[in-house]
Amino acid sequence: MQGLNFTAIDFETANSNRGSVCAVGLTKVQGGAVVDSASWLIKPPASMGHFNPRNISVHGIQASDVVGAAKWKASLDRILAFAGSDVLVAHNASFDRSVLRNACTESGFEPPELTFHCSVDLARRVLELENNKLPSVAKALGLAPFQHHHAGADSAVCAQAVIAVARTHALHTVDELWPTVRPTGSIASARYQRTPALAELPQPNLAADPTHPLYGQVVVFTGDLITLERGEAMQLVANSGAMNGKGITKKTTMLVIGQQDVNADSVAISQRSGKERKALQYIESGQDIRAVSEKELLRWLQLQAPAPRQERPGVAAALPEPVVSDQRSSALEETAGKLGTVVMGIVKWMGSNRR
Repeated sequence: MQGLNFTAIDFETANSNRGSVCAVGLTKVQGGAVVDSASWLIKPPASMGHFNPRNISVHGIQASDVVGAAKWKASLDRILAFAGSDVLVAHNASFDRSVLRNACTESGFEPPELTFHCSVDLARRVLELENNKLPSVAKALGLAPFQHHHAGADSAVCAQAVIAVARTHALHTVDELWPTVRPTGSIASARYQRTPALAELPQPNLAADPTHPLYGQVVVFTGDLITLERGEAMQLVANSGAMNGKGITKKTTMLVIGQQDVNADSVAISQRSGKERKALQYIESGQDIRAVSEKELLRWLQLQAPAPRQERPGVAAALPEPVVSDQRSSALEETAGKLGTVVMGIVKWMGSNRR
């Protein structure tokens, strides 16, 4: 497995906000073997530095532990130096990707462009487990027990799990573990080439905050979101305790509608898609299905929408006022005066002939 090179990464957060990063773990794999590891505490961005008791109960990190810790910018520089040219692998990559992105946003700078692969997706494809949480995957692969939710331990087990799957299935590179789906034919045919089974969709996190707006909801997506890929959005709502649905059924409670203005606060169900039309039928029969805009979904997920685009000025506003030189202006005034004299003469002549 000489071509199996990647860096496994795991973040912990101080509270439910994805930008509240408080710890990171890194494990470097070269040629299919672990060659280096590192982990450290991080001082969360000041705007979201409070530690929620629920998060503390999960990872054990408290505010007092990060008083002297490195801030996010220095930590990110260290992460990038450690990973080098590696792709990043995380167990539930959508979470770790959004932590990195939101921590950058809250710290006032653009997040770097990095490639993430998800070991949850890998486990779902090759292992037949009731759930694909990291301890379950580790146990199924015969890995040693570990301290779950310790960033260093989680990144190490994530790396070991990927290596174990690669060896078992004779997959020697990252590209073989996560093959790129190449479209054939039209974009539409590629998008719907294979519809995942309901059991393959991201499953709800039953330990999520029960007061979260998405907890216990049955969510269906229609249309393309601007800020998130469909799979990533499904994983994020599942992390919040929601059940993903493939189509509108009697259990559907929310319909997230893409292809809208990402900065619109609300959206209405229309006749644009088959799912919307079916939702309207169920609503007419008395079912309560809430239409959710992309902006509202992002707010619930504590992600930021892109800044509103400035409207293009109208044609009249875009065109400058005509500029007339003084010389040309005088000429125009002289011509207008002569025309006026001629017109007055004609009027007088007509008046005299009427008498």
